[in-house]
Amino acid sequence: MPSEWSTDAEVDREKIDRARKNAEDLFKPRPQLKPVDRVAATESSDLSTQSQPRRQPRIFRVLPAPPARAADVETPAQPKLPRGRRMVRRVSRAIPSSQFGRIRALTSYGMTQAQVAELYDVSVEEIERIVSEPRL
Repeated sequence: MPSEWSTDAEVDREKIDRARKNAEDLFKPRPQLKPVDRVAATESSDLSTQSQPRRQPRIFRVLPAPPARAADVETPAQPKLPRGRRMVRRVSRAIPSSQFGRIRALTSYGMTQAQVAELYDVSVEEIERIVSEPRL
């Protein structure tokens, strides 16, 4: 009986040693090519490309853009507002209470209440209410 155990242990030890060696081989740095080897490698790659016919480059023509029609240019989709003036949205959405701290931080670090209201798509009054609420 003891002889069977010893052979199993030896086989296990061999498997472990083989696995360890394979793992070490994976992480070994690869040997650098010597200058002579690099020249030989480039020469062999040159020989393999010389035996193949040269490929023709693919050239695609770019078609000119069609001229814009006058009717499309004259009718803008939406009237433009003067710069600096933005529409204030009056539709109020519910802002989750988890965002109240972020809103307070945004207003205290440089964003105006109007900018924060635009970011959250709510009215300025809603942002004022959140900022003025006592913190819990």
